[in-house]
Amino acid sequence: MAKENTPEQSKTAQQKSTPKKSGARVNRAQVGGTAVPGAKSTLPKQPPTSNNPSQQQAESYNRDMRRRMQHLGTGPYSESHRSTPQEQRRKRIERRKQRLEEERERLRKSTPSGKVGLGRKNLYFILAVAALIILLIVIFVILRSTHVIA
Repeated sequence: MAKENTPEQSKTAQQKSTPKKSGARVNRAQVGGTAVPGAKSTLPKQPPTSNNPSQQQAESYNRDMRRRMQHLGTGPYSESHRSTPQEQRRKRIERRKQRLEEERERLRKSTPSGKVGLGRKNLYFILAVAALIILLIVIFVILRSTHVIA
């Protein structure tokens, strides 16, 4: 008779052959993953309603196609049935307007306000500089007319 491995023998054989891998498996999630208890995926699978293998194959194909169409967003699962070129163009123009408006807002926030306030000190300084320039011009004209400056 052939030797049969008991569960205890198979466990010891695995431990001897892969001592390094046992530490790596500690971090793995338990069977079932992160599904919430009571979710549809955790419930036991119900047996098929018919024993006809061709009908079961057709149902399986239908499930696969339905999942594929949902993933691609086509068929009755698509949000909008093929938008027209005019609709696509309108959406593109709206996105462009939105981007430009956001850029304008960003620039408005980054630039200082355009209003320059003239306080009392600034006003006196500007008037003093203007008076000094006028005084220099007048002095230069007088000296020129009296032939002091050639």
